Amino acid sequence: MGLEKPDTNKPVFRIFPEARESVREGKCPFCGKDIKEEEFKDALSKKEFSISGMCQECQDRIFNIPDE
Repeated sequence: MGLEKPDTNKPVFRIFPEARESVREGKCPFCGKDIKEEEFKDALSKKEFSISGMCQECQDRIFNIPDE
């Protein structure tokens, strides 16, 4: 199963159109890195991606998750 892409019609993406374009282009709206499904650590990280569009690295940084 592939990644569920974020709904870019959500209000947050209307407020931040640059983020919407990044997500539509398959890039993280925070760092601009290409999104690659194999980089996500678990189902929870994939779920967060489906909400925010954040890559794993940005999720770890935002949620202060130490490297393993």
